[in-house]
Amino acid sequence: MRLSSNWTAQPPLLEQTCGYRHFRRLGERGKGPAKALELEAVLNRRFRLVVLVVELRQRSLWQPGWQQLARPMQIIPAIDLLDGHCVRLHQGDYGQVTRFSDDPVAQALAWQEQGAQRLHLVDLDGAKSGEPVNDGAVKAITSALSIPVQLGGGVRTADRAAELLGCGLDRVILGTVALEQPELVDELAAAYPGKIVVGIDAKNGKVATRGWIEESSTEATALAKRFNTSGIAAIISTDIATDGTLAGPNLEALRAMAEASAVPVIASGGIGNLEHLLSLLALAPLGIEGVIVGRALYDGRVDLAEAIQAIGDGRLQDPIDSNLA
Repeated sequence: MRLSSNWTAQPPLLEQTCGYRHFRRLGERGKGPAKALELEAVLNRRFRLVVLVVELRQRSLWQPGWQQLARPMQIIPAIDLLDGHCVRLHQGDYGQVTRFSDDPVAQALAWQEQGAQRLHLVDLDGAKSGEPVNDGAVKAITSALSIPVQLGGGVRTADRAAELLGCGLDRVILGTVALEQPELVDELAAAYPGKIVVGIDAKNGKVATRGWIEESSTEATALAKRFNTSGIAAIISTDIATDGTLAGPNLEALRAMAEASAVPVIASGGIGNLEHLLSLLALAPLGIEGVIVGRALYDGRVDLAEAIQAIGDGRLQDPIDSNLA
C-alpha cells in the first residue's frame, strides 16, 4: 500500500487529534509493526502527531488523501484580461503587472480540463477605461468552453450588460455601477434572473470603484445589504489589500460580508495555498459558496484538481483559531 502524503481524520480520532482533521505527512519512524508516520496539522503546523501505519490503514479512523465530498465548494479560476493577454495585478496596481499567457483561450481550456466548473474573467481594460478592448477574447473563450463563464470589469450600462450576455456569458458582474446606480442593478436582476452578480471590491472596509482607482466612503457591508432583496445571483467580495499577495484571505472581512448579505458570497483575494482554501470552510455555513483563485493556480502553489477535492459543504474542518498549540 502506497501511503498518502495527506490524511483526513474521522470523528473517532477527534480527541487524539485535538480537533484537527487535516494532516500532512512529514516523515516515517520505526520499522516493521512499529512503523509510524509523523503528521502535522495543516492549519496549525506546530501541532504534530505520530500515528502507527496499521492505525492509518483503518478507514473508520482515517481517510487517506483529501476526502472527496459530493458537493465541493466551487473553486473558480480567474483570467484577468489586459490588452488580450492573461495577467495578474498586485493589489489592483496597473503598474505591477505579471503576464502569464498570450493565449487566454488555451488557458481557459486548461482550467476546464482540470475540473473547473465555472470560469471568472476580469476585463481590466474595461474596468479602468470602460472600453470593450477584450471582447474578441471573451467571445473566443465562451465559444470554446462548455462550462459557464462570468465577467466583470467596465459593465456600467444596461446595453453593455445585454451585449456581454449576448456573447455567451453566463453572468455579468456589476461593480462601479452597483455603487453609483443601484437601481440599474435592480432592473437588470429583474430582466436577467440568475445572470447578475454584484462585485464589491473593498479597501479598509470601504468600496473601491473604477478598477480600484477610486475609493468611496461607503462601507462594503452596507452596499451588500442594499441588494439583499434585489434578486441578484451572488456577491463577489474582493479584499484589495490581499488580492494578488498569496498571503491568505481576509477572513474577518469575509465573515462580515457573509453576515451582511442575504445572497451567496464568493470570496476573492489572497489565496496562496490549500490551507487558505480550507480556512474558508468555517465560513461556508454563513453563505460563502465559492472562491476565485488566480495567481496561486498560475504559480502552481495550488493544484486545481486537488483543491476541488479538498473543500466542500459538510466537510470535516479544522478549527481556524485554537489555543491547543
